[in-house]
Amino acid sequence: MIHRSNGFDGLRLVAAAMVIFGHAFPLTGHTSPGLFANGVQTIGVKVFFVISGYLITKSWLSDPDLRRFWTKRALRIMPGLFAVCMISILVVGPLFTELPILEYFRNGRTIGYASILALYPQYDLPDVFVKNIYPNVVNGSLWSLPIEIAMYCGVPLLVGRYGLPGRIYVAVATVGLFAASIYFVRIAPPATPPVIWGSSLISTLDVAYYFYAGASIAIFRLDRYFDAYTAGVVFVIASWLPLDYVWGEVVLALTLPYFVVSLGKIRSALLVRLDGHDYSYGLYLYGFVVQQIIVHLMGPSSALLNAAIALPITAICAAISWFLVEKRALGFKPEVTKQSEPAELVRAHDVN
Repeated sequence: MIHRSNGFDGLRLVAAAMVIFGHAFPLTGHTSPGLFANGVQTIGVKVFFVISGYLITKSWLSDPDLRRFWTKRALRIMPGLFAVCMISILVVGPLFTELPILEYFRNGRTIGYASILALYPQYDLPDVFVKNIYPNVVNGSLWSLPIEIAMYCGVPLLVGRYGLPGRIYVAVATVGLFAASIYFVRIAPPATPPVIWGSSLISTLDVAYYFYAGASIAIFRLDRYFDAYTAGVVFVIASWLPLDYVWGEVVLALTLPYFVVSLGKIRSALLVRLDGHDYSYGLYLYGFVVQQIIVHLMGPSSALLNAAIALPITAICAAISWFLVEKRALGFKPEVTKQSEPAELVRAHDVN
């Protein structure tokens, strides 16, 4: 079945490229450029969360079956994550560790790296990338996956069967997360951020609002009133405002979901060839580790050079991941039983 819009395909690719570009700066010892008091890589992650909140909620509303919901989520997330985890342990680690190979494999943190498959992030492998500018971190991008899956849990719990209570719960969650993120992330961050199951609560608050902003747009069908041109003008004007650390986040929180969903609903002939092929997850999974390898091999370099080398290499990794792992796993997704499923939701089932 052909879906009506493919703008989300392009936006996901742009967001993944933003993450790689933004990471190139701290990985080479520089400060990331940013907008609205956010680094470019952080904005890229927040774009992902808006898209996920919007499409996952529409997917649930179309087919509110808990078993199918979680089967589709698991088939989309876990096979690619398993592959990058095993490649990191069995290929990247042995190639770049400072330890003898046998000692590397006997180290408890080697097998411990697989804890990400239980959604408990561990970022280091024994003596891997210890001399890099950003040392000891193999794949820092994986921090967001446990948080995103935690957001998924709230969709069936809060939305329910699309009655009035679901709308109220989602609205309250969205407003509450907005207020909590502004206060605890920007105004009064704790000296020691709480950590739950390996994930920082402050990092969670920094992105959770964006997921539920997307969910609110879906459940209240606000996208009926969205216009890409108007959203673009609003976003550009807002980006030129002289905003401080707090107000920058406030304005981003109010404009980014509107901008992202408005652009996502555009149907572009340039993106037709992407239909059914989503490389953005692979870009996100492999970008950081590819960039760390480049730094390890080349030593100090410019951020732009790191990004320029990493993007095509990561794109190849993403394509291989899609065709050999992700696409095959999605072939096992359960069929949606509702015959009246809106056409644009086909992509929500396939790629989220």
